[in-house]
Amino acid sequence: MAMKALTYIPRKHPFLFGVTTATVKTGGMDAFVQLQLEKKEKLDVKRMAVFTMFGFVFTGCWQYALFVKLMPRICPGAAEFAAKPIMAKLKDGPGLRNLAIQNFAENGVNNPLLYFPIFYTIQEFLKDGVNMDPRNGLRKYAANAHEDVPAILSLWVPAQFINFGFSPMWFRVPFVSLVSAVWTGYVSMTRGGEVNSKTEF
Repeated sequence: MAMKALTYIPRKHPFLFGVTTATVKTGGMDAFVQLQLEKKEKLDVKRMAVFTMFGFVFTGCWQYALFVKLMPRICPGAAEFAAKPIMAKLKDGPGLRNLAIQNFAENGVNNPLLYFPIFYTIQEFLKDGVNMDPRNGLRKYAANAHEDVPAILSLWVPAQFINFGFSPMWFRVPFVSLVSAVWTGYVSMTRGGEVNSKTEF
């Protein structure tokens, strides 16, 4: 009964809940890294804004559309497969195939080809405004891909096998938000400082 009450809002409003948790987590994690791990005396607001906007656009809105709306259409039965006991999953050939397809869509396409290009483009937009050269985000991605892509795959390949294999649809984006607290901390420490900003308080 308590669990049902606790999950009422995520079940009833999965998009709103998923986007809110993704946005707050991503911006909040960057603030934590800046103030607690990097020991900055002042919070770089523009840097935090990059992560907050990225959390809203990519981790929240786009990944909700991808995980909850698009993937179940590409892989019918994904929700039913996630609800099955482990032994039943192991005997479900089509379900295991769909699990692999979903993970490939996430880690063969979404993460290596969209995640960092969008992140770096938002970073450039908040640094330079409407006068930004949209190619600069892609240049950053090209320069850092040899480090960024192996790093993102090392976490998200196993994490998304768990997510797509066991999470109900309403929990897919919150699951990503929980796991990506660690990932966001990594990106904040390694790529967040690339925002050249004097906007601090």
